[in-house]
Amino acid sequence: MGITMQEVYSLPLFEHSILCSGTEKMETTVVKGVSVIETPVESFVRQNEFVLTSGVSCRDEDSFHQFVDEVIAAKAAGLAVALGPYVKQIPASVIELAQAKQFILLTVDWEVRFSDILEAVFARIHQRKRENLEKIEALRKSLLHYILSGQSLHTVADHVASTLTCDILIADKRGVILGKSKAVHPDLQEKWLVFLHKQLVDDGIYQHVNSGFDWLAYEDGYALQLTIHSGAAIQGYIVVGGFGEEPFSEEEHQEWVSLLEHVATAVAIHFFHQQAAKETEWRLRDDFVWELSRGAIATKEAMLSRAKSLSYQINLPYLALVAKAEQVEQAFQAASHVTISFDHWLHECIRYMEEEAESIAKSMALKSMVTYQQQELIIFLEITHEPASSQAMIYIKKFTERLQLLYPSLTLSWGIAKQYGYSCFHTSYLEAKRALEIGRKRKGIPSISTFSDTKVDRILESIYQNNELLEITGSILTALLRYSEERQIDLLHTFTTYHRNRQNVSQTARELNLHRQSLLYRLRKIESLTGCSLDDADDLFLLDLSTRLWLYDGE
Repeated sequence: MGITMQEVYSLPLFEHSILCSGTEKMETTVVKGVSVIETPVESFVRQNEFVLTSGVSCRDEDSFHQFVDEVIAAKAAGLAVALGPYVKQIPASVIELAQAKQFILLTVDWEVRFSDILEAVFARIHQRKRENLEKIEALRKSLLHYILSGQSLHTVADHVASTLTCDILIADKRGVILGKSKAVHPDLQEKWLVFLHKQLVDDGIYQHVNSGFDWLAYEDGYALQLTIHSGAAIQGYIVVGGFGEEPFSEEEHQEWVSLLEHVATAVAIHFFHQQAAKETEWRLRDDFVWELSRGAIATKEAMLSRAKSLSYQINLPYLALVAKAEQVEQAFQAASHVTISFDHWLHECIRYMEEEAESIAKSMALKSMVTYQQQELIIFLEITHEPASSQAMIYIKKFTERLQLLYPSLTLSWGIAKQYGYSCFHTSYLEAKRALEIGRKRKGIPSISTFSDTKVDRILESIYQNNELLEITGSILTALLRYSEERQIDLLHTFTTYHRNRQNVSQTARELNLHRQSLLYRLRKIESLTGCSLDDADDLFLLDLSTRLWLYDGE
């Protein structure tokens, strides 16, 4: 901790001194020590040291000029020359040199003892260090008081900002601003969110813990980001704005680390308290939403009473969405820098998905109710306009983009219900769950399916239980399948492509990359093996149904 040259110059010992150059640097130049030096300078002057000299070894103007030039090159804070028997006055060329380098050069009376100056400057530096330690201790005590008394992080940020005279942002590791000081420069918040977005793109939510500072530029100067962490896991961030462009010295770095570590500790305690309270609230909400999904709440009165206690508004039209995280263990293994266990990671992942599900709905000005049960994320989303599926798709797109930032290796499959409205939670959930299951089976993973698009699959599922139909399917397709296997020609795919193209031979040949005559040969072979004419509507229907049933069973 240093003092400024202006503070040094204000000491009574310099009452009759004359400031020859460097006036504009007095308020910003830091003094960290003081020494008495005569020639040669060599390595005896340290950076930010206030130098005193009698000029006894400066025999002429040239040697004096060289001496001052060496002091400037050593990056001293300033130079005080005692006017007396050795230096009657500072030569004009020396003053011009100091002015050209914007270096602080001043005189001091011969009667003033250097030992008194050393004592006074060091006393002021030590006083500043004591003040700094007292400020750190006062900040530590006040922050603990704020946290333990349940004050908000906005209050904490305000207090830190007023103590340190800077802008403060406090955020969780998802980048959600939980506290900020009053009158924070708007560009600071905007630039930091962009900065964090890049970090998330690179590493996801589980970034490497960085014990140092990360700097970012914004409209009003420079800001630093300090991570709040517990062990090897990041809990959130503190962003401090209002710095100049020049980097910290080692001493300044340690000073700010000491200050901000106390802030980080207090905020980490707040996070733990909040997390404990949140877990209790999430369990209550999870149970309620899960019972809504299962239709397990006996009466409408009980439903309304419990919804009110949890701040849910259920007298609104809701649509059910069900999502399933795909290949979860592989996603965990892909995040090789994550140091927590799989169970811990999965628990955090579930909670963050639930929080993001609610946050995305809130950003769209929609109400939502969320739970995670039986490896599925269940969301009841308020619907405000038709078509409901379109609004659901917009929501899923936003959610997916956000999840890709937090967990780059994690993917979700989605099912969207058809029915929505008032108090149809159970029916809507069953539809969304069914759409999810059929979509994963038909389209693979990840997939998005709506219940209204699964009509054919649901019909096939129903008629698949009919043994007579299965026998007919077998009798029609057995010879065709055997031939396809023996000759390594997929005649079933040839038929489905031909049927999808509405029996257009040219279009089918192009899609299958076959010569027209080769396709015609295959079509005749299909007719002979199945006993069905492709020109007969009934036979075509029977062949199509048999093909669909066989493919359904194969999946």
